[in-house]
Amino acid sequence: MATTSLQPEGHALSEMTGLLVGHRGRGISLAMKLLAIGFARSHGMHWLRTFHHPDNAAAIGMNRRLGFVNGEPGIVTT
Repeated sequence: MATTSLQPEGHALSEMTGLLVGHRGRGISLAMKLLAIGFARSHGMHWLRTFHHPDNAAAIGMNRRLGFVNGEPGIVTT
C-alpha cells in the first residue's frame, strides 16, 4: 500500500509505502514511489517529501537512489 497527497503548502507527500513480508524484494516499493513522483508531477508539484523509519535501510537506500536527501524535499521536476 502507499499514499501520496497534495499538501496546501505546495508540495506532495509520499508516505505509508509498505508491503507484506512475502512481497518484499521485488521492486514493488520502487514502482509505487515512481508512481508517486509521476502523480506529483502531473499535478504541477515541484517537490515531493517522503519519510521512513530510521532503521529501514531498504527504504532509505531506495529514497537516496531517487534523489531524496535528509531534511530536504525530493525534486520532482528533474
